[in-house]
Amino acid sequence: MLRMIFTHTIVAIICAIFIDATTTRADNCNQSCGFGKSAIRVKYPFGFSPGCQIPLNCSKSGGMQIGEFLVQNVTSDSIIINVPGKCNRTTETIEPLFDRSYALTGNNSLLLQNCSSQAGLNGCVIQTRMLENQFKLDGCDAKSDNISCYSEENGGAGWLSYKNVASLKCRLLFSSIAVDPDKGLGGSLDFQTAELGWWLEGRCNCSPNSNCTVVRHADGRSGFRCRCKEGFDGDGFADGQGCRKVSVSKCNASKYMSGRCGGTTRVVVLVGGIIAGASLVAGLALFCYFIRRRSTSLKSRMSARRLICEAAGSSSVPFFPYKEIERATNCFSEDRKAGNWGLWYSLCRKTSQW
Repeated sequence: MLRMIFTHTIVAIICAIFIDATTTRADNCNQSCGFGKSAIRVKYPFGFSPGCQIPLNCSKSGGMQIGEFLVQNVTSDSIIINVPGKCNRTTETIEPLFDRSYALTGNNSLLLQNCSSQAGLNGCVIQTRMLENQFKLDGCDAKSDNISCYSEENGGAGWLSYKNVASLKCRLLFSSIAVDPDKGLGGSLDFQTAELGWWLEGRCNCSPNSNCTVVRHADGRSGFRCRCKEGFDGDGFADGQGCRKVSVSKCNASKYMSGRCGGTTRVVVLVGGIIAGASLVAGLALFCYFIRRRSTSLKSRMSARRLICEAAGSSSVPFFPYKEIERATNCFSEDRKAGNWGLWYSLCRKTSQW
């Protein structure tokens, strides 16, 4: 009995440790690269530590990398990398671009050099000197080598395969051209750029208010991507932050005034602006009125004081200190009042009150 209890206890402890370790690995994903205002932050499932579903490299300069290639942007369905024109770069350098969670799409055309034959290539041959201005090839030692183009026949509907690229027996990778079918009439060409499609392995595991896209790779593997529906923001994954409703209005001032944020919005804004402006003007008018009234009252009192002082200065009545007058009149007794002492006393008292 004791042995059974002991065995169950050990199994429970081992399971708890395993679950805790798994949870820690899942949560231990650093999604920030760099420090301060220049720091780059990516959404789930990307990150910069081994615990992330799709780990990226964080360079010393604070940029994102996959292998030796800098990442320009990460979108909801692709990873855009920079492939600058470079001589003497081996074809094996693109092997890290084919991972369990991402790969080069069929929207790319690889520019290869030093190919032993043209078998499997698209018959596109470019003289290197024609690309000197586009790719800034100053100081390149292999200017005389021609450049061959390689792309998948099914274009953007498929994927590039590293096995197929390796079978071409081209020793050097010069650069890449990405085709963006959504730009302009017939698409656009982005030189020195490559597009990677990404996915998570398994079946759809998206959060509510999101759409799931099933991704099927060329080698038979399948995965999925999640994207929040319109009006929601987030990564869209059930294991990530999910989707939250956008509470901040996307209407700017021009949309408000044009009435595109609701039928009554423009009227409400105009009426509110008129009321606010009228209230401000009325408040300023009252403030100026009280300031002017106080100034007029102050001027009247100052004029009265000046007239009294001028009258006192031109009079022949002698001035005595207040204490002496008070002592001589026995505190201004009615019995000792003489002449105009009481008048001057009253005037002085009124003046001091002003």
